[in-house]
Amino acid sequence: MTQLAQDIKKDARNIAAGMISAGDAVDIRSGKIAPVGNPDPKPLLARGLTRIQDAAKSIAVNLADAGKQVRTMVKDKVPGADQMVKAWDNVLDATSHYMTLGMKRLTGLARGMDPEDRYAMGFASGHLQSAQDVALDQRRRGILQSLKSPHLGEHALRDAKQLGMIEAGKPVHRGTVLNVVGLEAVLKNAKGQLLALPVTPDFKFKAGDHLVMKDRGDGFYQGKRQLVERGMER
Repeated sequence: MTQLAQDIKKDARNIAAGMISAGDAVDIRSGKIAPVGNPDPKPLLARGLTRIQDAAKSIAVNLADAGKQVRTMVKDKVPGADQMVKAWDNVLDATSHYMTLGMKRLTGLARGMDPEDRYAMGFASGHLQSAQDVALDQRRRGILQSLKSPHLGEHALRDAKQLGMIEAGKPVHRGTVLNVVGLEAVLKNAKGQLLALPVTPDFKFKAGDHLVMKDRGDGFYQGKRQLVERGMER
């Protein structure tokens, strides 16, 4: 895990270095800075964009590998896993934000460039988008894992709400209980959607129960067990 963290930092540094090269190439083309050696900025731009693309592909792989390790730690209840999850969430959030900044930077640099260079910049930006998609996917996977944890449920539910992973409440829901966090029953329905339904303190169901949840009319839901056979609800 330590090695993966170092690799992710290295990937981020390589993306930054590639951005600098791309920016220098654009400034040479516009005459803002004088070229050193070869006056043609295209090779410099190409090297910068290649570095960005390679680092973005690498960081996507490293994020996926590290995310799998963190989720395994939570599943196996490794000591210190709770703190690791929160630190890892911060890494994923920072990475996603960094990819957004990179894409915006490339969009700005592409203005006024010829079609070939704009295409190349767009291609590099696509690699940053892919890396961001991986970061967001790992974030969601981590939340689903952490929602089942007695120690991380509250933290994960808050994150799930912030990321828009919780579906709006309806009068009736069917799903499987993942956890009961405070006065909210967290369920996952057959479509894979997450629900956080208000319940009273005497809510008697627990993780793994398959329920039909109905709005009582006072803002709370009551549950009733549903039969599940061969993966089909009835």
